[in-house]
Amino acid sequence: MVHALAEARRVLKVGGWLIDLRPTKRDRRIMLELPGGCLPVGGIDASATSPERDAADAVLQAALTAGQWRARYSELFEIIIDCDTVEDLRDYANKLRRSRLPDDVLPRIEAMTAHADDFLIRIHREMTIALYQGL
Repeated sequence: MVHALAEARRVLKVGGWLIDLRPTKRDRRIMLELPGGCLPVGGIDASATSPERDAADAVLQAALTAGQWRARYSELFEIIIDCDTVEDLRDYANKLRRSRLPDDVLPRIEAMTAHADDFLIRIHREMTIALYQGL
């Protein structure tokens, strides 16, 4: 984030806009949608990414305090990733860099869907978007 803010200040004119889009610190929630309803089945642990998020927040706060940027807008929203099968969820989890899927989640979903033909596994990821104006 330090390098990104410095580069944004270098290339943007005074009054230029910076869009900051990134995940929040909250774990991703995994929900199982069945014909009879929606059940929470676990989450993806994102705690290993907290130090870098904390560092990015500190750098951004320092830039705001120093008067380099002015916060103009911020909003939370959610991205939903659909997995049609347990194997899709396994593939998704295998591509995670530092976050991890707890060991009990896949077996729990496999047991819950063993006799179900109609289900959807949904991963809910909370994001934040913020708009800053350079000063």
